[in-house]
Amino acid sequence: MKSQVAAVLLTVASASTTLAFQSPINNNHVKTSIYSPASVAHAPKQHHVSQTRKSKLSTTTTELHSIAPAAALSAVGSPLGSIAVLAFVILVHEAGHFIAARSFGIEVDEFSVGVGPRIVGVRRKLVDSEYVFDRIDDAAEPQQNQDDDGIEFSLRAIPLGGYVRFPENYNRTLAFEMEDAARRARNKARSLRIENSNAVEKALENMAAYSFIFNVFSLGLLKKWQSKRVEDQLKEAEEEALVTKATTVTKKPWWGALSLGKGDDDTTSDESLSTLELIKSAKAPDVEYDANPDLLQNRPAYQRAVVLSGGVVFNILLAFACYFGELTVGRGLPEPIFNPGVVVSQTVSNDSPAFGVLKKGDVILGVNEVSSISSSKRGIWGSQEQISNVISTIRETQNGDIKLTIVHGMDSATGVVSVSPKRNLDGQASIGVMLGPNYVKTEMVRASNVVDAVTKAGSAVYDITSATAGSITKLLVGVLFGKGLPAGASMSGPIGVVKAGADVVSSSDLAAIVAFAASISVNLAVINSLPLPALDGGQLVFVLAEAAAGRKIDQQLQESINAGALTILLFVSIGTAIGDVRSIF
Repeated sequence: MKSQVAAVLLTVASASTTLAFQSPINNNHVKTSIYSPASVAHAPKQHHVSQTRKSKLSTTTTELHSIAPAAALSAVGSPLGSIAVLAFVILVHEAGHFIAARSFGIEVDEFSVGVGPRIVGVRRKLVDSEYVFDRIDDAAEPQQNQDDDGIEFSLRAIPLGGYVRFPENYNRTLAFEMEDAARRARNKARSLRIENSNAVEKALENMAAYSFIFNVFSLGLLKKWQSKRVEDQLKEAEEEALVTKATTVTKKPWWGALSLGKGDDDTTSDESLSTLELIKSAKAPDVEYDANPDLLQNRPAYQRAVVLSGGVVFNILLAFACYFGELTVGRGLPEPIFNPGVVVSQTVSNDSPAFGVLKKGDVILGVNEVSSISSSKRGIWGSQEQISNVISTIRETQNGDIKLTIVHGMDSATGVVSVSPKRNLDGQASIGVMLGPNYVKTEMVRASNVVDAVTKAGSAVYDITSATAGSITKLLVGVLFGKGLPAGASMSGPIGVVKAGADVVSSSDLAAIVAFAASISVNLAVINSLPLPALDGGQLVFVLAEAAAGRKIDQQLQESINAGALTILLFVSIGTAIGDVRSIF
């Protein structure tokens, strides 16, 4: 297994992020869809202020209608078209890593789109000052494929990921064998230590050796205590070996040198020396690292930082290019117009606390005598924030009725009504209505010149990036501090991404497909920028820490941390995938 920089877009859960693309439609109904990265975050078609915490609270989501059918995509099945868009976004991400690495002359083993078994692949090799491409046949020559020089370009079976693989700077197999031998020696040395220990010391030794949780809770003191016992054991073994050797030489008679066999003293001396050798062999083995300057691990910190950042930068550039193209050669970027407040979007059911008080089409302008629920953000982002504010305020109302400042239907006059909410076991209030944005119309914005296009495209990228980062931050804070998902947020996994993309592709609306690609690209950039192990941002943290400290961080420690984090991400992905299947059926 070799080191690699991977796109983990489709294995990370995130908060709901509204995608900034809408299509102009008839009636006063906005067409929006919500997508989030590696786990697309989406929501039901309306926000239901529900009676349980498990209810999905999110922004309005509806299907997209076809406006200008794209002949090139109309013939492609919707799921396949969705997967193709995702694979293209991942291709761009990995191209960022690859181009950054090769521009510095860093060796690369493989460029892969997709994960799992290889479907097709070629190997580029330099032969007589010319590049040649050979087809890779894994079944016919697996060992030759692994050992040959050159760069492999692969398309693999599961296109919901990808990676750039770099050569290792040490023999991983040999290092594993040496560590396994040291581990066995540590277990034998520990058995010798606890032979004469009391019950408490035996329990502490076992906890220090096998329990990661106890080591964490003890803030490393338990491990430090064990290390001190190992040092004492080594000193005792060394002293015992010296004493035994000296005693053997002193007590042995002059004719003992002529003896051809071993006596009891020789056996005792050998046992002391074997114990000492055992304890010494229990130490972590020294790994010999390759000093090849063309390896990624041996490059300066700034070059490694550029390589790790390349994928994120290329994803942002892809989103910018999508918006720039729509502003210049496309129909323009849709800009939905919203009035203040949120709308009761569906007929209130008979068992709802708001039945007889609120009606479909009512606009909520304030909650609990707060005259405004306006947002500092504009457009769809501000509309989503207003809905989240209403939901949060209703949830947090502790006692008594909830007072709503509303406008009935087409009336211009405002009024205040009271609703007696229902409360769940946690005391959260619910008024049982579906909420949507107070949508007016959608205007198509075009650029008047190149400079204007650059400005507007940059603004669009900034808006969606900041909104995505804000939503994910709220999600992480809620999970870490036990607050659960924030108001208006839900999660899904890889299956949800494909399904959401299929809905867009099935519309054959090229503008919507381009906007979907831009949104997924930004989400991939934000997710991989998080300072979490196994992500680009987490690996960048290691590089920056090395630069600040002026010394290398143990590489095997980094790999262990990344492997553990990746395992957690895989479990999260499996969990969200199960949720996606349940939501479909």
